[in-house]
Amino acid sequence: MTGTIGRYNIIRTLGKGASCKVKLALDTESGRKVAVKIINDNMDANLKKLVMTEVEAMAKLTNLHVIS
Repeated sequence: MTGTIGRYNIIRTLGKGASCKVKLALDTESGRKVAVKIINDNMDANLKKLVMTEVEAMAKLTNLHVIS
């Protein structure tokens, strides 16, 4: 997958697992390179529950290096 997600231009895949892919992207507003985690939509209910727990935990983080 290459292209654009919001303000992020996708450059390449950094890694992938059972539930997600991590892409290297360029933030078009700041010019910084960032990692974008893209969640697969075809996972089973148990894995989806685990991923959503991770998403909820990350949403609570306040760090300028984490964008949620």
